[in-house]
Amino acid sequence: MRRYSMSDRTALAKLRPVNGGDWHQIRVVSGYLVLAVIAVAVIFFLKHRHREDVEKYWKCATASIEDVRPKLVERVESARGGAMLYEVSILAKYISDGAEHEQWIVVEQPPVSLAEAELQAFRWKGQRCVVRWKAAAPEELIAEVD
Repeated sequence: MRRYSMSDRTALAKLRPVNGGDWHQIRVVSGYLVLAVIAVAVIFFLKHRHREDVEKYWKCATASIEDVRPKLVERVESARGGAMLYEVSILAKYISDGAEHEQWIVVEQPPVSLAEAELQAFRWKGQRCVVRWKAAAPEELIAEVD
């Protein structure tokens, strides 16, 4: 088997872009990479700021999910049939300021089908979740369910 060898100078000359179009393509690709890195950095920064805001102005408690119930919110009709969409509420039991509270909370998610709502009820009942609320508006609870 024959081996071909070339000098480093010849190899470098073959790797470098030859004309202006090749250099332009390298600059464009590099620009897109820089924009992608900046976009990712901005997204992480905004998520971090949101998390800081939640920790600073919101109260939270760990709650146990006692019951789950779907509630019909919308009927969608189309030429191929229709569907009924439900929002899911949980009965959360939590302790705040030394007192035990039990309250129905609508889970923040898009409306789901009945089968999906029943699956969520099966998965969530008896589990733990985080309940948070703004200190200025304690009646507006948000449940963070996994």
